Amino acid sequence: MDATELPGPGSLHWRYGGDRRGYLLLVRAGLLQLMHPGLGAGVEQHSDFFSEPWQRVLRSVPQIQGTTFDWPEGGATARKIRDYHTEIKGIDQQGRRYHALDPEVYFWAHATIFDALFQSIDMFGKPLSEADKDRLYAEGCDIYRAYGVSDRVMPPDWPSFQEYFDRMCRERLEITPAAQALIDFSKNPPKEFPLVPAPIYRAVRKPSGKLLWWLAVGTLPVSVRDHIGEPWSEADQRRFDRVRRVISSGWPVLPSPLRHTVRAREGYRRTGSGPVTASRLTV
Repeated sequence: MDATELPGPGSLHWRYGGDRRGYLLLVRAGLLQLMHPGLGAGVEQHSDFFSEPWQRVLRSVPQIQGTTFDWPEGGATARKIRDYHTEIKGIDQQGRRYHALDPEVYFWAHATIFDALFQSIDMFGKPLSEADKDRLYAEGCDIYRAYGVSDRVMPPDWPSFQEYFDRMCRERLEITPAAQALIDFSKNPPKEFPLVPAPIYRAVRKPSGKLLWWLAVGTLPVSVRDHIGEPWSEADQRRFDRVRRVISSGWPVLPSPLRHTVRAREGYRRTGSGPVTASRLTV
């Protein structure tokens, strides 16, 4: 794909794709991925996720963001990511064959990441107009095509994507061994986190883990929440709405290094184009 076809400066992905609020939905996205039988089996049999969970996330997320923020070389980044998955194939515990580059499997992984981006904007920022929802989805389709995997299962527009996503959650997802392990891991986070000094992490490990799992449960589609058996009360919803308002109102006053990921700020700095001024990008 020609680099000019990928989202770059001026696109909605350029504006929102490096926003750290998306990290609040990593557990949601990860669980939805692992509940897909093919994805769950691939992670279970071919990944170091459960021995090095944080390290794998810290490696994967910046590369995915690179499909946008490496502009105009985002296509090369996308193909590099695809090639990592060539040999991820096998048979799951139910005797079903899977391959990471099966379009149904690969697009679902992309769909959960796009959904997390959309939900982070909608829940923790200013909701998009219908026109911008259509535009954001069209940009996501361009990114998916850059991977070089068949787009035969990709819904053509935003309304049909919503129908597809709802149907997948209701009919296709299941509690795979990998999904169950992620649930257990989320409720009892690992004892080390490579980017936080050990004394600080020990103090925040359990409360932060509890908060992230609570946020994941609150943002999951109702059908998935019911499937995994997690309760969500009216009181939970009221607290969640208060948290949303605090994040949404307080976020704009934070400095760019706190609001935007490293990969995004590198792209802003390199192109001189971003949602913050050049002087603030140098912080």
